[in-house]
Amino acid sequence: MAHYIQSKVAIPLLTLGVAAAVLAAAAPRRPFSHKYHLTQVPSCESCHSAAAESTKAADNLIPDKSACVNCHDEVDIAPPHTVGVQSFNHSKHVKMGNPARLFSGAVRGKSYLGESPPVIEALAAAKDACEGCHHGIPESESVPRDRAVKAHFPQMADCLVCHNKIEPPYSCVKCHTAPAAGFKPPSHGPEFGDTHSSKDLPKAACAVCHGRRFTCKGCH
Repeated sequence: MAHYIQSKVAIPLLTLGVAAAVLAAAAPRRPFSHKYHLTQVPSCESCHSAAAESTKAADNLIPDKSACVNCHDEVDIAPPHTVGVQSFNHSKHVKMGNPARLFSGAVRGKSYLGESPPVIEALAAAKDACEGCHHGIPESESVPRDRAVKAHFPQMADCLVCHNKIEPPYSCVKCHTAPAAGFKPPSHGPEFGDTHSSKDLPKAACAVCHGRRFTCKGCH
């Protein structure tokens, strides 16, 4: 016989349990705060333990549940983001040290190719290679769950501060092994051939893929 709570409407406790489980399953994930967690651990590697030795872009560097159970009874870990490169060696880059100073120099010297350069003050606060490349992590209060959002991931313009010999498509395939059509920007649609000579074209955006010295004849 089902047990009931004393109320004006008799509701089986079993029904309440099922409803609670459904609500719990439907509840949105709590935003993950890097800012808070960095006050609880000595370094990024405390949670991302595989990052320093990773040699492949396809490696899953999301913390394992074993990194969370010391503080959390229940752990819900989102799957890793897909990345835009097929070739990347974390191990090699970590050993090179903090690149924030190089990024700052490029921003100050106006050689940084991206339209949205990192903030100088944030770069100055980066204390290691992880924070130097993954901008904004120390102040991040949430991580977007949208697979299309690559918040805190290095931008290609960051990579080009050091890998600055731009000769498409030959320089592209060093990191992007997918077909060229796989990583064209959204602006390069079917009508691009008729519109890209417009005087309103933001040429600064072109430099990330084509370099600063590109000419029409370089493609045509």
